[in-house]
Amino acid sequence: MNRCAIILPYYGRFPNYFQLFLNSCGTNEDYDWLIFTDDHAPYAYPGNVTVHYETFADMQNRVRDAFDFAPELHNPYKLCDLKPMYGYLFGEYLHGYEFWGHCDCDLIFGDLSRFITDDMLARYDKLFPVGHLALYRNTEENNRRFMLPLDGRDLYREVLESPRGFTFDESYLPTNINRIYRQHGFPVYMRDRSGNVSSRGASIRLTRYDEELDTFLTEEPMRAVYEWDRGTLRRSFVRLGAFEQQELMYLHFQRRRMRVTCDMAATRFQILPESFEPMSVEQVTKANFRSLRWRRMPDGLRHRIGLTVGDLRFWWGRLRAMIPSRLRKGDR
Repeated sequence: MNRCAIILPYYGRFPNYFQLFLNSCGTNEDYDWLIFTDDHAPYAYPGNVTVHYETFADMQNRVRDAFDFAPELHNPYKLCDLKPMYGYLFGEYLHGYEFWGHCDCDLIFGDLSRFITDDMLARYDKLFPVGHLALYRNTEENNRRFMLPLDGRDLYREVLESPRGFTFDESYLPTNINRIYRQHGFPVYMRDRSGNVSSRGASIRLTRYDEELDTFLTEEPMRAVYEWDRGTLRRSFVRLGAFEQQELMYLHFQRRRMRVTCDMAATRFQILPESFEPMSVEQVTKANFRSLRWRRMPDGLRHRIGLTVGDLRFWWGRLRAMIPSRLRKGDR
């Protein structure tokens, strides 16, 4: 058993790249994942990922049974507000863990241990200000701190009794769990180490929460090549004439539709703004950096200058599906 269990309830069909997400969990052997879902698709779950099959009604009953009032939980999206409560709601699954966490499934993880240090785990009761990945110390007291008042309000009860979203899980609106921790003087690590990909634009631009400004800032567009390589997530770029590589904790593809043209079992692949593709080079270097695609091409330009192998496979599949079956080779 590891020190931390990351909890992921998800009801409905997982994203088409969920196997890549699982593979990136599997390379983080110091962490466990507990998944609660009604998706019975035959994914290859790594040894550190345990799946519990249940319905959304089971989750609704779990929430109702945990409180002495009537919570509102009409759809799975409302679970975003309940993430800080998972230590309380799933306590029976957390025996023996020093920490628990919550995450989204539209992620690809890098090496978490490179970013989450023993010193951080020793000093803080909560790590990270965003909702797509956060960790909490697994104690009875800490798991109930979401119930503490904020500005004199029983905010958690308002969250549970309302169908609307409060972004209770992250520093976006003022109605969030981080303000409760800070108002009551509990140690919380507020530096945003995520790779939160902006949902707009033809290139990958990272958006991060700035604690001093109390807002999210999006970096300027930059030519960068992103790759996942046997558990390491990195981006390569040229800055002031110098070739650099930066390791990332994870990438979060919020509201982006991503195609998968690489093998689902690939140990190395390139990440583009709209797809996961095979790497065309053995190693990204200054010499080959500018030969690698880094942004989404306009459809017309893509057809004029040529397609990648992954693009060809994708569009051939789409075209073939449009041909009447009697006209396909082998069906005559």
